[in-house]
Amino acid sequence: MWQQTESGRVKTPFEPIVLAATLAMIPVLIIEADAKSEGWKTFAQVANWMIWVVFAAELAFILVVAPRKRAALRAHWLDTAIVIVTVPAYGRLLSSLRLVRLARLMRLVRAAVIVSRALQAERQLTKASVFRFVSLATVFLTVIAGAIQATVDTGDFKTFWDGVWWAVVTVTTVGYGDVYPTTVAGRVVAIALMLVGVGFLAGSRPTSQP
Repeated sequence: MWQQTESGRVKTPFEPIVLAATLAMIPVLIIEADAKSEGWKTFAQVANWMIWVVFAAELAFILVVAPRKRAALRAHWLDTAIVIVTVPAYGRLLSSLRLVRLARLMRLVRAAVIVSRALQAERQLTKASVFRFVSLATVFLTVIAGAIQATVDTGDFKTFWDGVWWAVVTVTTVGYGDVYPTTVAGRVVAIALMLVGVGFLAGSRPTSQP
């Protein structure tokens, strides 16, 4: 099961665990950003560290078993980026320094690299299932769009959850209208989500046989 290919990538049995960890990170990010009570903040902090340990352990095992270490690092650059970028201590440090905007940007970067890793894990596990991959990609696209919206348009979207809620409502064409962007940057994000999101959803529909 542990085998290094010519490209340097190491095949591991951790892909299902990594996929589960990346899926768990989405609600944890929302709780971390919007939690008010100390209990929920502590839960988010502990969950963040547990998920980070999964990524760090996978990378450590890869470097231990790989005969060609440098090739493995190049092939697993995304795994390395996740271990470096998603250290939970960064968020607490930036918040303590009152660098709110930088903390939000860091949270967005964390979400982006984790989503990329989740899609990579899903592609490895279900190479023959285009529908599952596109469906998961649509979900993550929606979350990322919501995170971006909450970062660039803080006036209309007070919390991370507001951005995600708006993105879900938009991509499913429900359109409640309870929150919506009014800034230029926010509307650019909305246009991109509507065009790309509708394309993903249309592409994931199975074609009917005549």
